[in-house]
Amino acid sequence: MTHTASTPVFALLGQMIARAWRVFENRRQFAELKDWSDEQLKDIGLTRSDVRRALAQPFYADPTTLVNAANVQSGWSAIRPANQQHGQPEHRLVGGAPVQSGQVAA
Repeated sequence: MTHTASTPVFALLGQMIARAWRVFENRRQFAELKDWSDEQLKDIGLTRSDVRRALAQPFYADPTTLVNAANVQSGWSAIRPANQQHGQPEHRLVGGAPVQSGQVAA
């Protein structure tokens, strides 16, 4: 029964080592993006400033979390509430001519 008290310590130590290794690997792989062209970065949804900003984080910070958060937030700007008006709807007659004000389209 004496081993149960030390088990959480070893589990935490193992988790810390695994996280440190994951951050090291992510940072190493992310640093390779500095050599990519702007077109290649655009293909994966990044800009050169995204790469610079992510690599400017402290060595213990995972750069992928910063980029993922930035991509999610940039996607939020395109979302509009369902009840927001999108402008005046355009109605067309069967012949293709636009409906003029006061005219009823059937």
